Amino acid sequence: MVRGNIMSVTIREQEVLGLLLQGCTNKEIARQLSISDYTVRDHVSSLLRKNQVRTRVELMARCVSVLLPQKNFDPLHL
Repeated sequence: MVRGNIMSVTIREQEVLGLLLQGCTNKEIARQLSISDYTVRDHVSSLLRKNQVRTRVELMARCVSVLLPQKNFDPLHL
């Protein structure tokens, strides 16, 4: 994976990704961001596609592997 993929996401995708990394479900993400479940699904699909992965677990693993080495990384404040 190219490191830029994680960084080249929209602000809303960053918010969704942060909540995914906290273990939130689509329904919980939708509630917190005041958007529909379908919109969350679209954002998650976009994140998967941009990072060339198939599952949320793969996405989170890639994010953590890229972001952990960075100084001051806090997955709760993406």
